[in-house]
Amino acid sequence: MKRIILTLSLLVLTVSAGAWNKSSYAAIMTLASQQLSPEVKSNVQKALGGELATASLSEMAALTFAVDENFVPLRAVEDDALVLVEKSIERLRSNKKDGEAILSLAKAIADLHSVPSLRIKGNDFSHENYIVRRWNNREGKLARYTKVKWRAMWNSYFPGRHHLFTPEMYAYDIDLFHSRFRASFIEGELTAWVEDVVKEYRAIYAENLAENHILTQERVNEYEYIHDRLMAKAAYRLGVVLNEVLR
Repeated sequence: MKRIILTLSLLVLTVSAGAWNKSSYAAIMTLASQQLSPEVKSNVQKALGGELATASLSEMAALTFAVDENFVPLRAVEDDALVLVEKSIERLRSNKKDGEAILSLAKAIADLHSVPSLRIKGNDFSHENYIVRRWNNREGKLARYTKVKWRAMWNSYFPGRHHLFTPEMYAYDIDLFHSRFRASFIEGELTAWVEDVVKEYRAIYAENLAENHILTQERVNEYEYIHDRLMAKAAYRLGVVLNEVLR
């Protein structure tokens, strides 16, 4: 008889509508702020009336990133993350003091790198918070299948492992493991970055677009590394864009 586990560490934290967990946003903003030149950091402070690191993005509406069946960006709606990145950059080129555009850009770049933000045309599973089954056979535990919602794994389980961390500690942890790759992460411009994100998404969704798909714990651990890598990419790339348009 199958055992259904209803109370899980995966579901302890509040799950947002689609994008990053609140602590993930805070860490991304903290790490991004550390990438800014002194001049740009000062310009951001003046525009926002405060630090980029303490800007609250979790209260803003979650953005989606839409692609077609071949994972080509659609840019079909105004609140698409990629569309808002491009519009926000355009606004900042016209007015470097536009604090709203800075926050819009930060939100859009962050959500562009969030796995649950992806929407694949013609594929309902990419629109739904579907169930996957995680095979849990840790030493000393009874081997079992544990049901978990897809978004909860990305939005709660992974950042939940850092729930005692301050944003500074979380950002430090992300940077510690990914700073050596920073040069490759920021290579090229927006088009190259989007292509890179799409490759990450394609690899993940190619094997998981099915109800009750079974994930081994080893695969979950691999996904956590991808989750953290996408946080690092979002932070580094946001820093690059701000340094370029606000200098």
